[in-house]
Amino acid sequence: MGQLIAVILNIMVMLLVPLGLLQVHTVVQARNELLEVSVAATKYVSNHGGTSEANLEQEVRALIARELREKKFSVPDQDLFVSITRTRSLDPVLWSHEDEFVVELAIPYPRFTSWIPMPADSLQVQRIGTVNIMDYDL
Repeated sequence: MGQLIAVILNIMVMLLVPLGLLQVHTVVQARNELLEVSVAATKYVSNHGGTSEANLEQEVRALIARELREKKFSVPDQDLFVSITRTRSLDPVLWSHEDEFVVELAIPYPRFTSWIPMPADSLQVQRIGTVNIMDYDL
């Protein structure tokens, strides 16, 4: 009887460890892709600025969609949450030089299997930047 229990436990471990490794790989890959896309979005906002947060968010979404398509990332464009907010600005309405902003990107927590509990609802990345140049300067 003891050998039967040991064999069953050994089989369970042999099945669950690869699933756990695949889950970890899926999460790490999604996080790295999200980090790479967030760098591109922050760089775009820093180099272009914006006239309003709504227009800037649409432009950044288009940039992110293009990045995801060109690099064939596994991060889904439809599930991506994008938020761009100014944290410090000289003028409350117009974007200008040296405005500080925060770019937040989030996706639902990637799951390879439902057998492994998830630590969070979403995977989030936050980047802080400063507007260096505006489109009207060019």
